[in-house]
Amino acid sequence: MKKFFSMTAAITSMTLLLSSAPAVLAASPSSSTVQEVQNTLNLDQKVTKKLTDAITAVAGKQTIQFTSADTAFDDNWIINATLTGTAEADVSLHYDSKKGIVTSTMISYKADDLDKIMGQALSKKVDSFLKSFDKDNKFETEAFWRVKQDVNDGGLKNYWVIWGPKQSLYIDVDRNNQISASIQYKIKDTQAALTNKARNSLKTLGISELKSFDYANLTQKDKDTLWKYQDDSDLNYVLIGSKSGKVWKVANELGKDWNNDVDFKKSFAKPKLTKSKALSVAAPKVKSIFGLQLKGYSVDIKDNEYTFKKKGAATLIGKINKKGAFYSFEAFSANGVRN
Repeated sequence: MKKFFSMTAAITSMTLLLSSAPAVLAASPSSSTVQEVQNTLNLDQKVTKKLTDAITAVAGKQTIQFTSADTAFDDNWIINATLTGTAEADVSLHYDSKKGIVTSTMISYKADDLDKIMGQALSKKVDSFLKSFDKDNKFETEAFWRVKQDVNDGGLKNYWVIWGPKQSLYIDVDRNNQISASIQYKIKDTQAALTNKARNSLKTLGISELKSFDYANLTQKDKDTLWKYQDDSDLNYVLIGSKSGKVWKVANELGKDWNNDVDFKKSFAKPKLTKSKALSVAAPKVKSIFGLQLKGYSVDIKDNEYTFKKKGAATLIGKINKKGAFYSFEAFSANGVRN
């Protein structure tokens, strides 16, 4: 079967994102599909069963044909397979032979099969979300995946991905099918007023070395709907509310000046700035960038991070370098919503 998408690229791109009790899968392929497993790779029967069970858990009973296996490393076998039944699909599994467990399962489907596989209820939820989120009708579906990762240091573990040339949409199965999404815009296609605000905010931060923005992403995650202006390397970026037009974060990683973790710990073992000094240094920049007055705010200090708090007002977190200059500020709304 022709691969619908590069599995390696797909897995690499999904190391992004992202509390509640796991939900039942939004839709499962027809349970009446007869399961047939074709194994010409001479895999152990116990291993084959574990691989089959992992696929069945997210795709239902399908015809499975194991096509290749890379078993060079005991703690990370990579096994590929194809599915036929409800729809044709490619599968990539990671298997830890030392522990005897499948650590990730990824099933790649054709875009045309989305409604067939995902089911009507979840498809309608996605359509409703995109009508609200994608005002410019830029979202294009190239492929979609169903992923379950049993071992993961962070981000999503049990989810759907709908993928486009400059877009992505994630559905978190373990959080009642909560949706997060991102659409990339060329700078010339963004609102001039927001673009100028992003550029001016970065300049106001005051770090001498800058990189120009290469694009802006319209993003939604949890309750936040934001524009993220950034360069290709994500070294400096600005977050702006999509509805309010407020700046919520400005950061320039080029402002970091420590050499390594040891240098960092040594440099910030004691506060670089006193609480009063931090307020005086931050106040003019915070007012200019966020329109906030720091009068009446308290300050908490941890390493190079300074948290400015005031009851009923937005919380700000600023980070400094060894020179005591703030290279990052992020604001959090008092009501928990940034848009």
